[in-house]
Amino acid sequence: MKHLMRLVAASLVFVPAVIGAQAPSAIEQEVLKLDRAFNDVTKPDRASLEKWLASDYLYVHSNGSVLDRAGEIRDTMSTTWTGVKLDDLKARSYGDVVIITGAITLTGTSKGYVTGARRFTDIWVKRNGQWQIVGGQSTLVPAK
Repeated sequence: MKHLMRLVAASLVFVPAVIGAQAPSAIEQEVLKLDRAFNDVTKPDRASLEKWLASDYLYVHSNGSVLDRAGEIRDTMSTTWTGVKLDDLKARSYGDVVIITGAITLTGTSKGYVTGARRFTDIWVKRNGQWQIVGGQSTLVPAK
């Protein structure tokens, strides 16, 4: 009986973990791919940024700056980041909205920013059949 109780208790802990670890849906996979390209600041692409950034885009960066669409394009095109590492990406979809969370580690230089790890949230919205990022936020991860 004790063995059965332990088995039941273990399954109650394990089952929610398995349920919560669902594979991303096709929509989530599509937006994750876009978000990876958007966050590859080692190869800034003005045409892609102009397509992806919504006209009402607003982002709070890890240095405290708040950039609109024009500011984001200007800053991204002037960066000299040499490395980007993305980790722990997760997507959650809510109809025509997908929220991406993850970790990004940047190496190189960019005026007004420090290298290192950040946690971020990116918010994508589907408008007129096209996914666009409307904003988000990033926070520096304290050094250990």
